[in-house]
Amino acid sequence: MRKHLILFSLFILCIAFPSINHAEDYMFGDLPGEGQNVREPAVAGRFYPDSKAELTKKINNYLDKALLESLPGKPVAIISPHAGYQYSGAVAAYGYKAIKDHGYKRVIVLAPCHYSRYRGASILDVEAYKTPLGLVNLNQGICNNLINNPPFIGTFKNAHKREHSLETQLPFLQTVLGDDFELIPLLISRLNSDELDFIADKLRPLIDEDTLIVVSSDFTHYGYGYDYVPFKKDVEAKLERLDHGAIERILALDFDGFFQYKRATGITACGFMPIALMMKIMPPNVQGKMLKYDTSGSILGNFDSSVSYASIVFTRDIEPPDIIGDSNGLNSDEKLTLLEVARNTLEYCVKEGKKPHLNSGEYTLTQTLKNKRGVFVTLNKNGNLRGCIGHIQPREQLFDAVIDNTINSSMNDGRFKPVSEDELSDIEIDISVLSPIRKISGAEKFITGKHGIIIRLGGTRAVFLPQVATEQGWNREETLAHLCNKAGLPSYAWKDEEMEFFVFTAEVFHEGKSLAMK
Repeated sequence: MRKHLILFSLFILCIAFPSINHAEDYMFGDLPGEGQNVREPAVAGRFYPDSKAELTKKINNYLDKALLESLPGKPVAIISPHAGYQYSGAVAAYGYKAIKDHGYKRVIVLAPCHYSRYRGASILDVEAYKTPLGLVNLNQGICNNLINNPPFIGTFKNAHKREHSLETQLPFLQTVLGDDFELIPLLISRLNSDELDFIADKLRPLIDEDTLIVVSSDFTHYGYGYDYVPFKKDVEAKLERLDHGAIERILALDFDGFFQYKRATGITACGFMPIALMMKIMPPNVQGKMLKYDTSGSILGNFDSSVSYASIVFTRDIEPPDIIGDSNGLNSDEKLTLLEVARNTLEYCVKEGKKPHLNSGEYTLTQTLKNKRGVFVTLNKNGNLRGCIGHIQPREQLFDAVIDNTINSSMNDGRFKPVSEDELSDIEIDISVLSPIRKISGAEKFITGKHGIIIRLGGTRAVFLPQVATEQGWNREETLAHLCNKAGLPSYAWKDEEMEFFVFTAEVFHEGKSLAMK
């Protein structure tokens, strides 16, 4: 009798929690959709108010308190947290305020699955999602087309029953966009490289001026309850540093670096795969900006357990012309100032192990140094590369960007160990200040020695700074072949008709040498 009771209990557990015991046994075709036209809210009254009036008031209160600087272009994507609104609503409001009044016709939501495990992405076969604010209609044509393209997109109904990560985004969308948009909702589970590429190839053609991407993700889940305690002292400061390391790579759309950071730190960002998928489908002429960051530990005043939240936006400039011109140059004093800032940052960071609090009043900061520019900081030791990290797109004031990239080049370049104090006297600093990126119609308009070059084919991209071709002695074809290899493509892939080319120029100046523009 005891044996039968044990077997019966195990049977009940397998039914109640199939994702834990037999997740791999379920294929998309085995579990049909709900057979209902509307997906009812699962977390109303818990994660957010279930009263329309109270929910409307709460969201508008969050939006009113979110203070934004002007953005350089129209948002194409946001990353938004999905915890209970009392914890993450104020952070989420920043991203949603950024997209307000932009007239999107459809919204692709990429959200992680917390309660089921499967391969690929799941779209529930319903006509609409319901919230206390009303119905959000799905784009039936696109959703059905995606579902009917196996093997990695389909319907896994169990994944949607309790899931909050997608649902919590909808009331904000309804508030800022009204009811004039259609939804394409995907719950993302485990993906390998082939699965990421497959789904990205299906979604990429959907991205246009009328489409917004919303990625639902919290960041670090810290504490014994989350089985993640990488440090026990200075938790608040170390959590912020840990999260910002991931956010830096996200803003740079550094797909490989994002995965390397995950492997190195084990960071517990629940939307890791949706974020990675977003990187694959983003157009090249975008720039990212973090709008707001907070933690539940800070809100509650207790870091024994904490979840981090960030609101991030990616904007796209108006499609650039086919010809690139040089950007406004820096004068000699401005270059010397940036080199001094970089050297002081390097010395302090290596010796003290933290970011310096440089007083901008100690330097002569012209308007040019306060402008947002793309910039790389390169460290060379005895003529050999010792670190190089930067931003292609403008993200922060040039003065601040040099500080941040000096730290990253000395401490966070995955190709090298962090710079040690006994190396400082042997290191020379180069700074490359970039012009805006422009698209060109073909490889023949790429000028070696003058242009930096970005290639993109599907979800694959790679970049060389302008000086690379000159330093290596490559001609145009050799440069493009090596760049294709860097992207993991065959050396002849630059001849593909689908290949896209983007170029920029750079002012490169060196520590301890005559300042000259390359």
